[in-house]
Parts: sequence; C-alpha cells; structure tokens
Amino acid sequence: MKRSRLIPVCSGLAILAGSFSFVGSAQAVTLLSENFEGGVNAFGAGTYNYSATYTMPNLLVPAGGLQYMKGGAGIVNSPSTNFFTATGSPLSLLVGGITGGQIDGGLVSYNLYAQFSTYRVQGDHSTLTLQFLDSSSSPLGSLLTIGGSVFASGLGLGISGYGDPDYTDMRDWAADSLAGIIPSGARSATIQVIAVKTAVGTAIDGYMDNVNVSITGVPEPSSVGLLALGGGLAAWARRRR
Repeated sequence: MKRSRLIPVCSGLAILAGSFSFVGSAQAVTLLSENFEGGVNAFGAGTYNYSATYTMPNLLVPAGGLQYMKGGAGIVNSPSTNFFTATGSPLSLLVGGITGGQIDGGLVSYNLYAQFSTYRVQGDHSTLTLQFLDSSSSPLGSLLTIGGSVFASGLGLGISGYGDPDYTDMRDWAADSLAGIIPSGARSATIQVIAVKTAVGTAIDGYMDNVNVSITGVPEPSSVGLLALGGGLAAWARRRR
C-alpha cells in the first residue's frame, strides 16, 4: 500500500509560504488634511462660521469646528462654477517611503473623505476631485469624485427651533468617501474642489468640511524572502524526484 504524501506536501507549502516575507509594515500617508479652521486653507477658499446657522450643526466624526468652506461668489441669478485647486498640486505620490514599484504593482490604495452640506433647497453643491497623473503629468485613469449634485440633493432637512431665522429646510451635513487602488504608472495627483451654483441667488453655497486624502502602501516582498522562496522550491522539487 502506498503511503499518502499529503502531509509532507502541506508541510512544504507552509514552509515556502513562511519564507515569503515583506519589508516593513503598511505605510499610511496623508496627502491633504483640511478642517478650514485657520485663516488660510489649502484651497484658498472663503469660509462661513457655523454660528451663522446657514446649515444644521455638523455632528459627524470628526465634528465641525468653527468654520467650513464655502463656494465663493457667483453670477447673480445665473449658474456659476468656481474651481479651487489644493496648494502644491500636483502632489507627489512618492512620499513616506512609498515607491513607484509599489504603485505599479497595485500595492498602493487611495482614500478620499469629506463632509458636505448646502444652503436650504436651492441646489448648490461642491465636489471633491482627485486626478492621478503619470510621470509626464498627463492624466491617468478617470477623474475620481465625491460629493456633488446628487449627494447634496439627498441631504437631510433641518428641524424647527434651530437657527435665526428658523428655516425648517436647512440641510444636514453628511460624509462621502471613496477608496480604491492607485493605477499603475501614477506618480502624482491633483486635488481640486468644484463648487457649483444654480440660477438662484448670488453666492455659491456648496459647503465642505474636514477634507482628507490619503494613500496607503502595502510593503513589497523582501529580496531575502524571494531568495528563500526560490531555494525552498528547488529543495522541494529534489525531494519529489
């Protein structure tokens, strides 16, 4: 009767798997973090005070502080759009120890997060965008967005007894986010806010707070681990002859 080779094979695979090691630990790098509390913010945009009660209180986590971003001036009674590009854009992705090899190997992820609100029901909105660029600063992949018109239209309405005047159609704050893998070949990224006004009013009342854009790299396999893996495979092959 032949002996089963299942146990030796499984043991060999376990040894090989253990030899496949990685350098360091996962690297989390913040490309941009903005809470609009300072006199100058990363987008060079104007702000409103929460105390003006143009919106409901921001009770999200993180919660709103004293100020939030507004969309700036528009054209009276005409649709208007303002663009706010983050200071330093395009921002390098080769930061905090993250390498081009990790990006090209699909080992670096991105995460966008921001909080949004708007003024009552007039339909103004802001969108946070992220565009990856290659080494020649050419766009790579599609434009990534969070917030926007549909998101703003779904914000909850306020309650009576808050604000002066006491509008019952003031909008709540809500968070939107997006995560994924950075495309191969990307080396930098442009972060921008697009603020849009409908034909109503003058100011662009698409609001935003607590913006965070980060990337996280998974370590690359170590050269020692790869050599051990190769040696282990060779030894295993000899044993099976």
